[in-house]
Amino acid sequence: MGINPHLELRGLVPKYVDNKELTGEAQDLLNYFDGIVSGKKAKVTKSVLGNNAAEMIQKYMELFPKKKLPSGKLARSNVKNLETNFKWFFSNFDYSWETILKATGMYVDEYEKNNFMYMQTSKYFICKTQSDKSKLSELADYCELVQSGGELDTDSYFKEKVV
Repeated sequence: MGINPHLELRGLVPKYVDNKELTGEAQDLLNYFDGIVSGKKAKVTKSVLGNNAAEMIQKYMELFPKKKLPSGKLARSNVKNLETNFKWFFSNFDYSWETILKATGMYVDEYEKNNFMYMQTSKYFICKTQSDKSKLSELADYCELVQSGGELDTDSYFKEKVV
């Protein structure tokens, strides 16, 4: 014997909907489930990003200039967008916040010399989805450079002027 969904719905409607409005009991139930979901979100953020995630994301964001880039995009992205991208980043890479901030500083300093031409926004520097749906992280490349003790070669390849 199966479940009769039409009968079940008729039984639920008077209990949770009154005159096309949610009853107090329905509202309590929604608040209960919302609390469960919100609590899990906070736990996931802390477990993935660390206890001081909000402070570190703020420090990261402040490394980027407070202006539009030559591309017309704002250099600094919204904190929530950064949090989402950092969740992906920490799920795929194992770098400390110290390394991330140092790598980001290198990146911003490098592009500042050329008036931020071709620089990515703070959000896309962490993670950018390509047209084939793959995700790339330039931040991960810079973090690897920092960890390996490498340096950016910002000098031109051509040192002599040829006339």
